[in-house]
Order: sequence, then structure tokens, then C-alpha cells
Amino acid sequence: MYLSIPALFLLLLQTVLPPKVLNQRDYTIYESATGNRLSLDALIKKADDADVIIFGEEHDDSLGHVLQYQLYKGLLESHKSVTLSMEMFERDVQMVLNEYLAGLITESKLLHAGKAWSNYSDYAPLVNLAKNHGQQVIAANVPGRYANMVSREGLGSLDQLHRKARHLYAKVEIPDNDDAYLAKFNAAMGTHAHSMGPTVFHAQLLRDATMAENILKAHRKNRKTKILHLTGRFHSDERLGTVAALKKKKRKLKVITISCFATPEGAAKDWSTNKGLADFIILTK
Repeated sequence: MYLSIPALFLLLLQTVLPPKVLNQRDYTIYESATGNRLSLDALIKKADDADVIIFGEEHDDSLGHVLQYQLYKGLLESHKSVTLSMEMFERDVQMVLNEYLAGLITESKLLHAGKAWSNYSDYAPLVNLAKNHGQQVIAANVPGRYANMVSREGLGSLDQLHRKARHLYAKVEIPDNDDAYLAKFNAAMGTHAHSMGPTVFHAQLLRDATMAENILKAHRKNRKTKILHLTGRFHSDERLGTVAALKKKKRKLKVITISCFATPEGAAKDWSTNKGLADFIILTK
């Protein structure tokens, strides 16, 4: 993606601006186990016991991104080490991301060489907060070209890659036909599910497995760090996807999940219909 000079300037300007100020009337946090409403500070306190906090987002929810920032900021105020893990960066740009965090390259170079998402300005405050506090940021996702390859040619196509590429993706276990995540994926695809075949779902599993492996590697490297993982909530709702892959690799890992999404006015009254999605539900206006 190449940006014009005015567009690039506008994007860079957005990344240095502070995130939008939150008004507590704009969001509501529920604890699924108790049904209690929580403050953001209470949610941060609840996260003290977790090794990994997985924040499932809607990518276009601007209030959700501000809440992510405030959550990360609160965790950093209580803990020396909080690693930020992001679906929004792919594993093959980890060096680029590290160079930016070390102050070796500019943000404009990160945007280009790091293949930043078009809405990177939503995530920039978190990345820069990590940079300012000397924290690690994980480029957690599988390279998009490999997910695309698997969706077209199947998992077997990965065997054709050079051995030096093998560290860029995780091994995938194919679930049974009655798997809950497969059923959820097919339901989301609707009438296209059968015509696409299984390879598109296998590409989804590749993303989940790679993100889970990256999170676990960070945990093994530093058992004292907390890990905040940002991802689209399809990857984490109902503790499926990345969460299931992570727990399969290490059952004793303490993982809490958050599902954050926008709702119509008044929908908060029916929040309990969504309580199975995550340990904590955040409804934004």
C-alpha cells in the first residue's frame, strides 16, 4: 500500500495525537460469571491474576480501541512488564517492529515496511506507549501470503516453502467434523461455506495457531510478563480459535478473554445473551 504525501502526513499526524477521551456513558463492562457491571479500573484489577489477556475487538470500533489503550496503560501502571501482542502485524515484520521500538527507524518506515493496516492510527497509541515504556510488541499473525496460499492450495502447500520460512508459521491440527469452531466458521460464511471447501477454514486455523504460538513463546521467554493480545473477536469469542489453540498448547496458562463490540442504544439491557462470548463483555455505543 503506497500513500500520497498528504495522506501519509495525515496518517502520521493521527498517530501522534492522544486517543479520544472516554466518557463512561459510552461503554459498559460486564463480568460474565457474576453479571456485575465493572469500572475499567476494576477490569484492570481483575486482570492481575492472568498470564494472558485476550481482547477481542471489532476492527472499526473506535471506542473499543480507546478502551484497549486505557487497559494497556492501566496494566503498565501496575506491572513492570506487559507485552503487547497484535494480530495487526505479521510475524515476518517482527524485525521492522523491533527497529521502530528501538528508535532506529521512523514511523513512516514502520507503516510501509511493517505492512501496517489502513487503520493503524487506531493502534499507534498502544505501540507508542509500549515504545515509551520499553515494552516488547509481538507481530503475532501469520504472513498473509501464507494464509492466502493455504486458502487456495491447502495446508500441504506449506511443505513447498523453503525451510528458512518454516519459523514464520505454526503447525495446524485439523479438528473433527463436529468441531464447534468449524460450525461457527461455516455459519459465518453462510451459503458460501460448502462451495469454498475446507482450505479457507484451514487458513483461519493457521492464523490462530501462529498467534497462539507467538503468545506462548513470549510467555516462555519471560514468565513474569503479562501479555495483552489484540485480535478480531471471531478469533477469541466463546474461547475458540486462538484461545483454544493456546490452551491446547499449555492448559495451565491463565487466560482471560474480553469481547468488545458496539451495540444499538438500549441493547445493554440484553447483554446476558452474549455472556458466553468471553469472561468480560464490553458494549460500546
